[in-house]
Amino acid sequence: MLAYYISGSNIFTFRTAPTSSQSLTLHLQDMMTLRNSSSSISPYTYNSYESMLSFTASISSSFIGDEYRAYITSGTSSIWNGSIQVYTSQSVDKANYENQIPLEKVYKSNLTDNEYIILE
Repeated sequence: MLAYYISGSNIFTFRTAPTSSQSLTLHLQDMMTLRNSSSSISPYTYNSYESMLSFTASISSSFIGDEYRAYITSGTSSIWNGSIQVYTSQSVDKANYENQIPLEKVYKSNLTDNEYIILE
């Protein structure tokens, strides 16, 4: 499953079946409404040694939570099948973690005296 972010940079890079075609087409089917759409992928980069495809995607009129069945064709053959899930834009802020070290006698976890019971 690929993640598509609304109002974000959506550069997809993934492995496909080998192809030598110059024209690739992305086909989408909205899983809620079952509407089909397709668009030509241009420009794109393709590494034939590793079969890695990279391109920038833009899905018009998509909403947060939408999910699409997706496949890419090269001529008449399909070279990739998968799904795309639409998410809200992600911020670059990292999570703030609470310190677990007991500062000023404030403990975040339970205190123990490290005694164990060994059953034989």
